[in-house]
Amino acid sequence: MPALDSHTGKAPGLDATVPVDHWVLFSTDEASSDWGAPVAYPGDMRHRLRAFLPTAVVGRHYGRGQTLPNGDFTINHRDLLTGDLDRIERLQPTRC
Repeated sequence: MPALDSHTGKAPGLDATVPVDHWVLFSTDEASSDWGAPVAYPGDMRHRLRAFLPTAVVGRHYGRGQTLPNGDFTINHRDLLTGDLDRIERLQPTRC
């Protein structure tokens, strides 16, 4: 999940440790029917759009004074399917 942070109004510092305030939500088409928390959508949402959106998600909040290395959030698909959200990692960008 993309999540580079910049709180300076400038380009993100790729090596920076930054304060975070994110809800990170994941979903997968390969989960069982009892996996995750169900998602409710407005009744007037077009069915063509709803077909692309998840029916269930899992997630975690990162915040409350927490700082992390700048980067994106990632989790192995197997860990996602088992609901092991402690396996979410912050993946730092590499320089070319």
